[in-house]
Amino acid sequence: MKPDVMNKPAMAAVAGLFSMLSHANDAALSSEQPAIPEPMLFDLVRPLGSPKGELEVNNLAEHSLRNGDIQWAPEIEYAFADGYALEIELPFENSSLSTYKLALQGTLDSPASERMIHGWQVIAKRKAHEDVYSADALYLHGYRMSPRWSTFNMLGVRRTELGSRGRNVVLSNNSLFYSYSSRLVLGLEVNNEIDHRMKWRYRITPQLHYNFDKHRTLQFGIGPSRLSDDMKTEWLASWRLIYAF
Repeated sequence: MKPDVMNKPAMAAVAGLFSMLSHANDAALSSEQPAIPEPMLFDLVRPLGSPKGELEVNNLAEHSLRNGDIQWAPEIEYAFADGYALEIELPFENSSLSTYKLALQGTLDSPASERMIHGWQVIAKRKAHEDVYSADALYLHGYRMSPRWSTFNMLGVRRTELGSRGRNVVLSNNSLFYSYSSRLVLGLEVNNEIDHRMKWRYRITPQLHYNFDKHRTLQFGIGPSRLSDDMKTEWLASWRLIYAF
């Protein structure tokens, strides 16, 4: 029997597995195709490549295991055109509204590929009780390395305050995902910030995503953070509940 004939069953099995995992019942995706999971903490405004009319509501909650404080943020995301989406988010600290947040995201053209996708995202914020504005701008890149392994990365800059008092902060978010099945995804998300004094802050969050169906996903993770101004390490437990229409 010829070697290429012998390999056909194995190749078919790999292709079937890739198809199953690439089209998993996942409401939390960073791209429609190649269906890369979405980071829990630094989420996207709908998946890259989303068609016009897609709508999502979700809520992120973070609980400090050091002092018991809770930060939570309901948000709504809508794809107003093919590949373009808008997000409105209202972050709270305990019971007080802290920020108004508006984000815009677009998908960039790329060579025909079933493994790679990229785009951009801009975020504008205003403090709820002060006339202070800030802005982020990010490049987004996702790549599926195999049927089970994929990665999503963001790189950009934050202006801490618009005007002469503001400072620039370099941002990066790097996530690695393992699709255990069509319902369960394991991930590791690392957030990095480098300020104008070259001071490095970070947060590391191992996480799992459970897809109840194509509309509902629960993400949960716990890990250390040194993103606060005092640079003290605190452990944060986080979860995000997502419903996509």
